[in-house]
Amino acid sequence: MIQELQGTIQEQMARWEVPGLAVGILHEGRTETAGFGIANVETGQPVTAETLFQVGSISKVFTTTLVMTLVEEGKLDLDEPVLTYVPELPLADEMARRTITLRHLLTHMSGFYGDRFDDHGDGDDALARAVAACADLPQQTAPGELWTYCNAGFDLAGRAVERVLGVPFEQAMRDRVFRPLGMERTTYFAKEAIRHAVAVGHDQELGKPARVAYPWPIPRRSNPAGGVISNVGELLRFARCHLQDGELDGTRVISAESARAMRAQQATADYGRTWGLGWLLRQVGGTTLVEHGGATNGFMARLTTVPDRGFAIAVLTNGEYGAPAHSAIAAAALERLGIKSEPPKRVTLPPEQLARFAGRYSHGLADLTLTVDGDGYRVERVTRNPFSGEERARESFRLVPISETEFIAEGGELEGSVLEVITRPDGTVRFVRFGGRLGHPA
Repeated sequence: MIQELQGTIQEQMARWEVPGLAVGILHEGRTETAGFGIANVETGQPVTAETLFQVGSISKVFTTTLVMTLVEEGKLDLDEPVLTYVPELPLADEMARRTITLRHLLTHMSGFYGDRFDDHGDGDDALARAVAACADLPQQTAPGELWTYCNAGFDLAGRAVERVLGVPFEQAMRDRVFRPLGMERTTYFAKEAIRHAVAVGHDQELGKPARVAYPWPIPRRSNPAGGVISNVGELLRFARCHLQDGELDGTRVISAESARAMRAQQATADYGRTWGLGWLLRQVGGTTLVEHGGATNGFMARLTTVPDRGFAIAVLTNGEYGAPAHSAIAAAALERLGIKSEPPKRVTLPPEQLARFAGRYSHGLADLTLTVDGDGYRVERVTRNPFSGEERARESFRLVPISETEFIAEGGELEGSVLEVITRPDGTVRFVRFGGRLGHPA
């Protein structure tokens, strides 16, 4: 299938100026992998199927898999307050501190602000130090009330693993997941990745030369949320394990019951998406996709599985605009299986309805300013890189309504993304949810 997709791959890499890309496909029991472009614009080293990339938040599915091994052994309980396992946890809201469970963390339903990436060093105490610094995380909603993407929740789940096992999180993952699955090159550490072919991330502005992104590793405290470094072949081994209900090549990592629970709906997320345990769930043409994306500093990644078809595709990129490229490539692959999404129908809203929601909204990673523009909005966006601290004004884009409170992006890198307005009973705006985050009126 990769040969059939080469035109799409080359087209998308050129359109979004992606320096390098690796793709792996599991289909009808066969695995194909290939690399395209370069791993580093400064060296010109080519990408191969073996090249390691940061996979970002795909790491959350690994962390959930690890947690489920401990649930099966009775060492963790998804519905116990996380305070049972991490009694030193400080949170700004005492009720939330006492009631947040591991299930809340693994489904992004804890309600506290989660884009915290401050560096607590490279030592084995990094997660402990990160948890000790959670006291000032704003509690945006009550636990279980509203879905909002929460990286810090997975770091807290990783700390629970450390507390019950008495070993560093990364060692637990290596012993319980990486090694049993034969993921010999997958790691969390740059000092181990450097022994193999490895890509660097790139900062980009379209039409300008790409630059190597710094820093390369994310802070160790964020390893449970986004620290995995892997290649497409080894990601497909992980995907096969889940498609086979927790078993690979005669080795069982988690029970079939746990594997199925991970891909069963646990929470309603944002438009068109629900959440399992760790996995994102999406219905396309009556077929359930079980997947996760990833974004770190200059890397964009995607792992999509189709359990009903025994199919998986992994796409890893080392460019800041890799997300629209990997989305298009995955969509083209799924179309070859007869799985094709249809865009939602637009609706028309009166000008006074549009005017209600115009204004500026902000969360930790971005500021959005919505201005009424004809039948929709013109959106100005400023993003903040949580790893480098850089702020950047991005290309403006349009939103058009698909319901009274939901608006879809037209064109550009965010095409198809949906902004939702969440109102109070009196009709005033409480939040906008965009990119999975809750933004407050500014």
